[in-house]
Amino acid sequence: MTKFKKFIALSLVLAMVLLAGCATETGKNGTENEPSKNIDTTNAIALVNEEVVDISTFNIFYSMHETVYKQYYGEDIMEQEFQGVKFSEVIKEEVINTLIEDSLIRSYIQSTGFSIDPDLYTAKFAELKALLEEDEESKAMYDAIGVDDAFLKMQVESSIILEEFSRVIEELIESDQAKLDTLYENFVVEVNASHILVKEEELALEIKAKLDAGEDFATLVTEYSTDTGSVAAGGSLGYFTRGVMVPEFEAVAFSQPVGTISDPVASQFGFHIIKVEDIKTVNQMVEAGDDEELITQYKDTVKSTLFSDFYAEKIEALRAEATIETYLEKVTPKTEE
Repeated sequence: MTKFKKFIALSLVLAMVLLAGCATETGKNGTENEPSKNIDTTNAIALVNEEVVDISTFNIFYSMHETVYKQYYGEDIMEQEFQGVKFSEVIKEEVINTLIEDSLIRSYIQSTGFSIDPDLYTAKFAELKALLEEDEESKAMYDAIGVDDAFLKMQVESSIILEEFSRVIEELIESDQAKLDTLYENFVVEVNASHILVKEEELALEIKAKLDAGEDFATLVTEYSTDTGSVAAGGSLGYFTRGVMVPEFEAVAFSQPVGTISDPVASQFGFHIIKVEDIKTVNQMVEAGDDEELITQYKDTVKSTLFSDFYAEKIEALRAEATIETYLEKVTPKTEE
């Protein structure tokens, strides 16, 4: 791995994975939905109920994003516009929203009585330090940004809290049996498909026209397909799961009805004409008496598709219960000074 790639990896680890809960908790002087009037917000970039998100935390994360984007897209990226808004403003909003979200998560998990295992905390901090020490250049960049051990320790603590929040979300999914039953009945986990692969779109369109006119799929596979591995089987690819085929192919194969033939689908390999021979859902696998371990794996896959929706719903519920104030006008990252 090059030094630049290592730096990008470290930045993503810190700024996008461990980016969690850098709020400073204050005294509980206000009501649940109204922050205390006595809270000092001089150095606050946001106030989430009674927790202050300080400007220094914001600036560290902003600098992480700024450094990564400039390295990857060029020095002028922050001045460019995204949908009519300067990119630096987009990043400001992204960082502050993430910090607010993480403050909400921290408060919620603390309210459940959760406590961090000291051994787990120590191990994760050592792991992160080792990762940072692998590359002196990256370490120097973080030192320049202001990432010290105290900051890293906060992030390790917050990453553990985020893991606990994810576990809570998974429990919510497990408890919604009605939604799971619907997905077990309808969500396609395996597809059995055949295809014809050619290099030119014009030829692919000609072949599709012949299929529409009633010509035999397997015969046209033998005549035209450049996928030598499947020609002998009439273009059959057998059963495959999600994540096996290239995204363009998968998107079509997992969405079209059994027995139908697609229009030409472009991918890095050429143009595919896809025929779906069969599909399997979790319930169909259960009815067929398939391997229980495999069925359990597919049930886990189905549950994972719900995670982002349940996560977003919980965050929105926490936001609705909270009082949030932001003070972005007080922040001037170093690039704008």
